[in-house]
Amino acid sequence: MPVALSAATPSETNARAKDKQLPDQRPPVIVLAPHPDDETFGCGGTICMLAESGVSVDVAFLTRGEQGTEAAAEQSSQESRRLAEVRSREARAACNILGVRQTLFLNGHDTRLSDEPELATAIASLLQNGGYQRVFCPWPQDSHDDHKATFRLLQRAVSTLAREQSFWLYEVWKPLPANTLVPIDGTVANKRRAMEQYPSQLSQLNYREGFLGLSAYRSLFCPGSTHAEAFWVCNRSELLALP
Repeated sequence: MPVALSAATPSETNARAKDKQLPDQRPPVIVLAPHPDDETFGCGGTICMLAESGVSVDVAFLTRGEQGTEAAAEQSSQESRRLAEVRSREARAACNILGVRQTLFLNGHDTRLSDEPELATAIASLLQNGGYQRVFCPWPQDSHDDHKATFRLLQRAVSTLAREQSFWLYEVWKPLPANTLVPIDGTVANKRRAMEQYPSQLSQLNYREGFLGLSAYRSLFCPGSTHAEAFWVCNRSELLALP
């Protein structure tokens, strides 16, 4: 059963119902996002809640989202570079609203992450040297190839490290079988504001209402809340065993 987290003192619950208090976990957190906007759409309310509680949150973008238009297949390399610059600026603005400490770009290629295994080394370096105890990443069955590849890259990186960390897998394009729900009533306004920093994407699809609708749906499993975000929380061995 998913367990709702208190907005004032959020806690995590894994499959064995072990609780840990988010505000008491002062080591920093890192969010892996395949493209600019995934961090906000998938877990922006939780990012903001962590930041407001005093936890440092960094976001590492695996790509700059340079293929993020409906006409991506026909666009020139110059247009791809221009869009990468635009979306990088949008990402920094959104992360600033969410209270993110640092935005990082790993400079992978949009739509081609499954062909870039070397990014696992970059992720491993971040996890090894950043002191992160909590790692957010798309879940392995999210309905986008780059999202699936991001999870596989994380899995490969973790397999090279001996340290224990907590992994929070989030949903964007396909709802996951949640074991943890975080009510975000107190930060949903900032999640909305962060979404609005992505006009290059909002002009194409109704992302804002779509993802706010998803968080409203998730609140049905958190009685008393109006918006929530869903996660599959696991430890190292559980992460490595996921198909």
